[in-house]
Amino acid sequence: MPRFTPRPFLQIALFASLMVAFAPGHAATSSLVTGTWRGTSECVQSDSPCHNEVNVYRFSEIAGQPNRFTGTGSKIVDGKEIEMGTLEWTFNPEYHALETEISGNTFRLILMGNRMEGTLRTANNIIYRRIHLQRAD
Repeated sequence: MPRFTPRPFLQIALFASLMVAFAPGHAATSSLVTGTWRGTSECVQSDSPCHNEVNVYRFSEIAGQPNRFTGTGSKIVDGKEIEMGTLEWTFNPEYHALETEISGNTFRLILMGNRMEGTLRTANNIIYRRIHLQRAD
């Protein structure tokens, strides 16, 4: 009867553990997105009621939902932060894209290290705003 040696099994188990430990996961994604971001939101459509703004976005991971975040957006008016609302965002790690939709309009932010660049598009796919954010924390 062949004798069982644990060595090959241990090698496979160690290899599998290392693959899981170093694979990109939601913890890495969370640390990329979570936090406070500050910047500007510039109007693109000149014939609209839109106004250029200084913004603050705060992103938090939604527990138990990988690549899902709540994002609270605020604007600065007369030096005071005015909260505009909170939305649920989805992060696509392949494209480093953070997206949400509200009333048919789509916010899309592309994460580039400590910066995010993005747009707000109308339901007709017209760019309404350009958004420029920098990590603040």
